[in-house]
This record gives sequence, structure tokens and C-alpha cells, in this order.
Amino acid sequence: MTHEMRALPLARDDRGFTLVEVMVTMLILVIGISGSIALIDGANARTLMTKEREAGNALNREVIEAARSVPYAKLNAGSAISEVQAIQGLADSTPSTTAWTVVRRKQTYKITMSVCSVDDSQDGFGDKTGASFCSNAGTGTDRNPDDYKRVTVTVTWTRGGTTRSVRQAGIVNNEASSAGPDVEITGQDPNTDEITTPVSSVKFNVQAADTAVAIRFAVDGALVDTASSTSATFAWTIDSGPTHVPDGTYVVSVTAFDLEGTPGPTRSRTIRLNRDVPLAPGSVFGGWNPRIGFSDVNDIVEIQWARNVEPDVTGYRVYRTSAAGTELVPGCDQPTDTNFTECRDLNPPAGASVEYRVVALDEDPFGGGPREGQFSSPITAVRANTQPNQPLTLTATVDGADVVLSWPASVPAAPAYSGSNVIFYRVYRGGTAIGKRIGRSGQDSMTSFRDVDAASGGHEYYVAAVDENFSESAPLGPVAP
Repeated sequence: MTHEMRALPLARDDRGFTLVEVMVTMLILVIGISGSIALIDGANARTLMTKEREAGNALNREVIEAARSVPYAKLNAGSAISEVQAIQGLADSTPSTTAWTVVRRKQTYKITMSVCSVDDSQDGFGDKTGASFCSNAGTGTDRNPDDYKRVTVTVTWTRGGTTRSVRQAGIVNNEASSAGPDVEITGQDPNTDEITTPVSSVKFNVQAADTAVAIRFAVDGALVDTASSTSATFAWTIDSGPTHVPDGTYVVSVTAFDLEGTPGPTRSRTIRLNRDVPLAPGSVFGGWNPRIGFSDVNDIVEIQWARNVEPDVTGYRVYRTSAAGTELVPGCDQPTDTNFTECRDLNPPAGASVEYRVVALDEDPFGGGPREGQFSSPITAVRANTQPNQPLTLTATVDGADVVLSWPASVPAAPAYSGSNVIFYRVYRGGTAIGKRIGRSGQDSMTSFRDVDAASGGHEYYVAAVDENFSESAPLGPVAP
């Protein structure tokens, strides 16, 4: 019993942790763990930032290397970006915006690129007119001042509200450099940059350096002739026998090559041919469109034609002839619009028929104003109320970001009338007024139409059949996807 009594005080001396001690310990652990977590978060953020910068630098170098694969002539402010974007992996991920973006490692990078030409002072300074040079300082006798191009690329990205960027510049050498033999155009017959009178050919006298073994003569980049000497006379045939080069502006160039095939600087001249009035527009067709059942105007005449082949055509005009005489169709005088190939006479004059002619225009070589060419064959629009049948059904479905319309072919008109065959279908969006037209079916898909990037617009659509006289059926619709 004494032994048991003696053991009791020992048991009472085994004390635990107090609440204060436990709280202090927890506080120390929390502070320590918080610091560790902050260090880990900081390390992760720094790692992510580093990886994003690495990806930005890699993208920067990739764009510069891609620029070196672009033909030197296309490496300019106007076409360089589109040429680089066409290379696999560098396409714009947001084509609907003006920014050029590429996604790498789940981060969106914005790319800006500039290109300028450099005139190296080692061979003197030259004339920098008409090109985008990095510096315009200095003039002199350098016949080929574009020695190389400097491509500058900036890549930016945003993380946590902070925008960061990397910038690099690269050099692209001119393949037609001073390493190759020089060449000059020493004479021209006729000696003018605009030829306004009939001649069979334009001749160019060319002299190259003694190291040249070949000279190549080209027009608009297409090889025309080659000479195996240091001097030659090249003839550009523009009107001889079956050859007749259409009027327009052309670039004539010569390049000399040495024994190893190294080209020298290319020398060019711009020659404008302006000898002929424009040819008569072809494939003119159309007719009276009563537009029965439409929401706006009735009784209009629609005329369409093919674009002229001459490069110097500047626009078109449409004339009408009726009992009131010959006059320009209001709204159809477009002397500076080469894409104008369809005229709508919204108020045709009274009478059973109206005659229409189309004429192309170029620039008068003597007065400088618009010059009319040959008139097209006349087309007579006969006033009528005939219409083709509309399609029986019309459906609209969503295909990705697009809306696809489809319908069956219209039932032939019964009884048939002159020109009753359906040649295409017009598509309207948001109404049936003329201004609501958005397109028409093509020959490869007569009974369907794809409205690109329209799935989110909540649009309503109509379709009308069009016959050989350009008369439309009553519109079918509306339908929505």
C-alpha cells in the first residue's frame, strides 16, 4: 500500500500542453507554411513568366526566320505580314480583328512586324524615292540603294493585368546584291515611259559588267529573253501579228549573272501602254424585273456584264435609249470603279422597251480625263410581268459559325415564256428590299448558299428565283436557323 501511495505524486507531475502553448505552436506553423506557400507561388509565377518569355522569344525568332523565306520583292510593308501569316503555324488566330495573334502554350501573343530597307554606305548612297527605307539620309550615285532589309518583330502578351513584350530585329539580304555583276539599260526606242501611238515593239539596249555571262530580260517578272553576253538589245513585242499586249502599266527589268550564277542588282523601267480605247464590254445580259411581291420598288431593269481584260480600264458607264432619247442611267456612271459590273435602272422610262449599252473607260493620254471606249452590243429590255416560280421550300441550318440555306429547284413556269429558265437564285437577309441582297447562288451550287460567320446574328432569310430576263420570283421566306 505504501508503494501505491508513493506512486501518486509521480502521476500528478505528468502535465500536458496548455491552450496558449498550442496556439503559439499553430501560429508558428502557419507563419512557416504561409512563407513556404508564398515561396512556392512566387516560384511558380516566376517559372510561368519565364516560360511565357521563352515562348515569346521563340515566336519572335520564328517570325524573323519565316520572313527570310519570303521572296525579297514581297518583303515590304504592304505584303510582308500576309506572306508570313501564310506560313504554317503563324496564321492569325483572330482574323476577325485587326490584331495579328498566335496562341502558344495556352497564351495568346500579339505580333507586330515592320520592314524597312537599308542603304549600306559601303557602296555609297542612292535615291530612296518610292521605297520604305530605315533612314532617308544621304544621296549619291548608288544605283541599287536597297542593300538589305531590316525586319523588326515585337511580341506582346498579358498576364495578371500586366503586359510584357520582347522585341528582336533581323537582317534579310538582297539576293540581287552587289556581289553579282552590274547591268544598265542604256537606251530605249521609243524613248518614253508612256506609249500612245501604235508600234510593233519596244527595244531596250542593255550593258552589263565584264564579269557577266548572261543577261535576263523580263516583263512583270516573266522571262521574255536571255542573252549570253555583256551587251544586248531586247525587243518587247507589243503589237505584231497575233500578238497584241493590252494597254496597261508594265515593269520591264534586266538582271545580269556571273559565271557562278550570282545575280547582280535588277534594273527596271515602268512602261505604260495607252494606245487603244477600251474594248466593248462582253457578256452583257439582263432584262426587265417587275419585282412582284417585293417590299420596295417594282419595275426595274437590271444589266450585267463581264469585266474588260485591259489592265488600264478605270470604270464603266451604262446608257439607255428610249422615246425620250439617249441618256446616262442614273447611278450607273462609275468611271473610277473597275469592280462596277452590274447596273440597276430603278426608274426606267415609259414605253414597251428600252435599249441599253455598256461602255468601258480608261484615261485619255492627251487630256487626262476619262475616255470612253467601244460600246457593247445593245440589249433590249422589254416591259413584262412574267416571273419564274419560287422554290417550294427553304431551310436554314447552322454549320459551325455559318448559316447554310438550301432549297429545291423551282418548278418550271407553265406555260413557258421566252427566257423563263431559272439561271440563279438571289438571297436576301433581314428583308426583301434591294439593299437587303447579300449574294446569289453559283453555278457549282445552284440550290444552296452559305452565309459565312452569320450563325450568331439571329438573321431571317429569303430566296427568289431569277430567270434569263433577270425577272425574280416572289421571295420565299422568312426562315431562320
